[in-house]
Amino acid sequence: MAGMIDEKKYERILHRIAQLGAWLEEEAPYALADQRHLEPHSPEQAYWHLGYHRGLSDMLSFIKERTEDSEGTANPSHAAGADE
Repeated sequence: MAGMIDEKKYERILHRIAQLGAWLEEEAPYALADQRHLEPHSPEQAYWHLGYHRGLSDMLSFIKERTEDSEGTANPSHAAGADE
């Protein structure tokens, strides 16, 4: 299964992208046109990088979780009784 896409995780990511897109359209439709995150040293640029950093960190967590699951390594967050 190495190299295959985990369909559940893929769908979760697509759903999250759709949620964020809907939020942006509703709450900040100007954001795409303004592009203020491209202004050097602006607060918008700092927040854009903060969000991108968080997104990359989340993706690494997804990849690590998938790798551990496919290698049969115990993942404490998914272990039986972990919630107990």
